Amino acid sequence: MTPMIETESPTLTATAPAAAHSRASGRRWAVVAALFLFMAINFADKAVLGLVAVPVMHDMQLTPAQFGLVGSAFFLLFSVSGIATGLVADRCNPKWLLAGLALVWAVAQLPLGWPTTFAVLLFCRILLGAGEGPASPLALHVVYTWFDDRERNLPTTIVQQGAMGGVIVSGPLLTFLAERWNWHAPFVLLGFASLAWLVLWLCVGGSGRRHARFGERGAQAAVAAPAGRPVRFRECFADRTIIGVMLQCFVGYAVISIGFTWTPAYLRLVLGFPATQAGWLFALQVAAQIPIGLALAVLSHRLLARGVRSRFARGATISATCVVSGLAYCLLHLGVPPLAKVALMALASSLAIQTFSFGPMLVAEVAPAERRGALLAITNSIVTLAGLLGPFAMGKLISSKYGVGGYELGFAVTGTLLLAAGLAGFVLLDPQRSARHLGRAAA
Repeated sequence: MTPMIETESPTLTATAPAAAHSRASGRRWAVVAALFLFMAINFADKAVLGLVAVPVMHDMQLTPAQFGLVGSAFFLLFSVSGIATGLVADRCNPKWLLAGLALVWAVAQLPLGWPTTFAVLLFCRILLGAGEGPASPLALHVVYTWFDDRERNLPTTIVQQGAMGGVIVSGPLLTFLAERWNWHAPFVLLGFASLAWLVLWLCVGGSGRRHARFGERGAQAAVAAPAGRPVRFRECFADRTIIGVMLQCFVGYAVISIGFTWTPAYLRLVLGFPATQAGWLFALQVAAQIPIGLALAVLSHRLLARGVRSRFARGATISATCVVSGLAYCLLHLGVPPLAKVALMALASSLAIQTFSFGPMLVAEVAPAERRGALLAITNSIVTLAGLLGPFAMGKLISSKYGVGGYELGFAVTGTLLLAAGLAGFVLLDPQRSARHLGRAAA
């Protein structure tokens, strides 16, 4: 019997770590899949108001300015809750933070399943915004606890594409529900979807071993040397790369918030498409973001694998993307056919939203590990203040002397801002330099 024991023991010893590694690898991709669904619900929640804009305004007798106020109200506590959550993200278990957010979403959506007042509609959108403010940075923070810097392009893109998947499905589906029954039905569906995700997350959710409290120093170890003091927040926010990321993401989020609030109405009231076609066209516009996002992620990953500096592989890539997006929005003023305008909007929005894939990766690349969760949440909260301004400003333009021309004027303004942010990014985004700078600050 002894020889058998001696020959089997090394096998057991060798296979045990491999089995553990396989389980950990499977677990982290299960977490990525769950967070994909999380972001899908998150962005379906954002899109629903725009998809039912026309019946809501008609049923509740709202002016464009009032409806724009409802759209902007979503962002009233969006940034505040994001900052508050960011300050505790590195000290609390993110599993329970994400679970709490999903519960808030359900509570905010379900009351709109029945006839309501303007005040209740406004309150529910404010509450929903408070629950969704920390969602994206917290989801990415969890992803980054499972993957190191060189592995993050693909999982980051997958989680961010969940947002696109949510809008693609919700566009035709929620429009159908509103047409089949009434505009309240989509809110009921989304409320129960949040509850279903909550149950799923409690079963599979969790953070990985690359969390700061387990001693991870991050991809840029020099940023927080063991013997140095912690890097102060003001030093991080004075860094050129973080400034560049925030500038691009601020304009990118203006595009997102305006698009979700006003694009379906633009397709119907300006371009003349019926409700069902407008829902599908909106979904197709968003669908274009998936291949574009994946292509840019693969391009950046391959450049990094070939030894290209992140300043070019990530910084220059997203800056060029902003420039092209801005040009496409400005071209909407040309007298082109409606379908050409739909294509230009699809290209512009698909490129602009990539700021929220590349931006967090650049922040995570330069951030000290012990500050990463907070920086991701706080920078996201600051840039999403654009959502508080964008929909309301567009509503004021539409209500003004410009009338329906206010739609394209608003798009042209955001296009000009995207051009400026893209050009600035070529100068500001330099993560290697930022890592050295913050490393000296910690010394």
